[in-house]
Amino acid sequence: MKYVLLLGLLVAAAPAVQSADGPLGFEQAVQPFFQTYCLHCHDGKQQEGEFRLDTLPRDFADETTAQRWAEVVFRMNSGEMPPKKELQPKPHELGVAVDWLSTRLKEGEAVRMARRGPIAHYRLSREEYGHTVYDLLGVYFDVNMPGAFNEDPRWHGFDRIGSLLSLSPSHVDRYFRAAETVVAQAFPDQPVKLQKGRNEANAGQEKWLQESGLTGPVRWPLWPGHGRQIFKAASPGLYRIRIQLSALPSFKGRLPHLSLWHHQLKRSVYGLDVSAPEDKPTTIEIETFLPEGNFNLMNESPGILNDGQTPSISQITFVNTKVSRQNRPTGYRLYNDHGESIFPLLIIDWVEFEGPIQLEADQQKRAGMFPVNNGDLAEARECLRRFASRGWRRPVPDAELDRYVKVIDSELAAGENFRSAYRAALVAILTSKNFYYLEEGSPAQRRETVNDWELASRLSYFLWSSLPDEELANLARQDTLHRPEILRAQLTRLLADRKVNRFTESFPKQWLQLHRVGVFPPDEGLYPDYDKWLERSMVLESTGYFGEVFSQNLPLREFLVSDWTILNSRLAMHYGMPRPAAAGLQRVALRPEDHRGGLLTQASILSLTSDGTRHRPVHRGVWVSEAVFGRTPPPPPPNVEPLAPTPSDQPKATIRMQLEAHATHATCASCHEKIDPLGFAFDNFDAIGRWRTTEQVAGGNGDDPSVNASGKLADGRPYNGSDEFKQLLAQDLDLFAEAFVEQLATYSLRRVMTLDDTAQIRSIAAASKKDDYKLRTVIENFVLSDLFRKR
Repeated sequence: MKYVLLLGLLVAAAPAVQSADGPLGFEQAVQPFFQTYCLHCHDGKQQEGEFRLDTLPRDFADETTAQRWAEVVFRMNSGEMPPKKELQPKPHELGVAVDWLSTRLKEGEAVRMARRGPIAHYRLSREEYGHTVYDLLGVYFDVNMPGAFNEDPRWHGFDRIGSLLSLSPSHVDRYFRAAETVVAQAFPDQPVKLQKGRNEANAGQEKWLQESGLTGPVRWPLWPGHGRQIFKAASPGLYRIRIQLSALPSFKGRLPHLSLWHHQLKRSVYGLDVSAPEDKPTTIEIETFLPEGNFNLMNESPGILNDGQTPSISQITFVNTKVSRQNRPTGYRLYNDHGESIFPLLIIDWVEFEGPIQLEADQQKRAGMFPVNNGDLAEARECLRRFASRGWRRPVPDAELDRYVKVIDSELAAGENFRSAYRAALVAILTSKNFYYLEEGSPAQRRETVNDWELASRLSYFLWSSLPDEELANLARQDTLHRPEILRAQLTRLLADRKVNRFTESFPKQWLQLHRVGVFPPDEGLYPDYDKWLERSMVLESTGYFGEVFSQNLPLREFLVSDWTILNSRLAMHYGMPRPAAAGLQRVALRPEDHRGGLLTQASILSLTSDGTRHRPVHRGVWVSEAVFGRTPPPPPPNVEPLAPTPSDQPKATIRMQLEAHATHATCASCHEKIDPLGFAFDNFDAIGRWRTTEQVAGGNGDDPSVNASGKLADGRPYNGSDEFKQLLAQDLDLFAEAFVEQLATYSLRRVMTLDDTAQIRSIAAASKKDDYKLRTVIENFVLSDLFRKR
């Protein structure tokens, strides 16, 4: 749970735990409930189950005490307390008591998670590890390869919370293997051989064309689901691939999706929609980091089934669509009566590839990191110092460095050559906790703020997800980075660097919990048009949207309400909107009838709060409460009965109708009245985010019922549908801005925010209001605040 905001007017339960004079205390919110329903069985005279309530401590930051209070809430929430034979509370009474206790429990959890001793350690996430070794040595290491690293635990979407990123023996083993791989790639015994090649569809086909009486050239057709192997990457690294092709949409307008498919991993490592007329082929250039292995060009558009008939399609010698329109009784029909392709089609002329490419900038990163003179221990020591200082993000004293020089000595004594011995020392530096932990604080004194070295790392890992560059390190060395004018100048510089794209991609994924998109794959029978490219496009819309707000420095209001979005052709088809003029992600203007705009009605958000078969209004309400307004509702009661299908002899009922009946129970009503208004606003969208006016209902009789997306906020303001709901949210922009600052701080400071941070968060938001809450202004005010320097 986040604690800065309690949703104000947006959450109906807010008045339950506060009065006109402020938040209610235990004596007002909980004690009357206990006095009426509990203490006669759990006080000094009688302790049912050996459990006493009247003397239970209220230090919710103490884990043992919190566990006992959590048991109390569990039993209240489940209906076990008070027992059925005793006087039963009204829903409102139960809601007030459970809300108050749940809030205190979450506050205590936040205090425990944010607790810091004289020295705090924050382990790098695997994403940060990958960026760090690349910026340190110019080596690409795929942290998502199977077996490379353990998956990082998440807290409400954030994967960089220090209290959760523990270290296990399996982590150490993987760090060691990763370090060996990285060092071997950076400083190989022999230069990596550059692979170059060109594959042409027409090569060797001249005789066949002449015999067939055709004018070429021969081309390779890639129908949906089909591919062609183009090369094998012998070494990981940066590759450049050029492809001349035509890309024909289906007669319905769907573009083919060109994908670079890794044969061993069975997944795409790069993909894009392409459009080019058959008689005017285009050249696509792909420059990307690739792991080693075999790569195919694939047409990932869904269409033809792989049922044994389709291989014959790829084996046909193809010249052009007119020649290939002959009837094939045993095969698929590929063209309609107008000569249009039924399926999205890629037509390949040739493919060129080269790599791994050694960029001068990447090679320069390794300068001075490896001794030039073989056997020179003095030079090796200075190279190690340079490497360790850069990798550990601080100066390295002689006593620390001595340990790694001894590694070289011991390897030489064991018979290793000098080059191998030195590489062993580099591996040791990369497997030190000084590398994979960000360290803040001092053992000799308790500091309330970070020093300049720690500040440099905090800033660079916030915006670049990587270590400080040389300019930041020099300012830290001079102890001047903390000066407001210098810190502001460095912030401006970091924001202008292309590495800030890591922030604009990573932060929205964590803030909006986009890792949940596709966790429950939509049922193929209910949603046959759903495919993996649509799923990836959903996420790309949300991250691209955040990137546009960032690059244009737009106000935070755009996250709630806007008249534009970021689309590609796949999403446009999904939304029933006109296809963008160009392939790839484009900013497009929205019409009122599109019912989009802002984040809340994007397909990614709407699908991640669904279960693969149906939309879930309650989960949508929880997401709005958590990700947008910074408050996690109390957990649901245990053993809640799921919504049952409508009996065949009853009229069809929407999920909303079933929930409203469900919420009449006392244990359910107190939470549903808070959450449901935040979720019902999006009932016009199905489980994968498509607009609808009726809800398809399995079971029951009669027509599918009409959607009811109306509701009322706690202050009485009504809304009818998501458009009106978003406008109401935008009217309370101050609340949203404070919650956004809290999300930003959680991501940056790598800890859960507590009540102690509330005043500073509100101060940052208030300062940003003067500039209409523009995104870069919010970031600048946060970085220049006391909170950013607070340990």
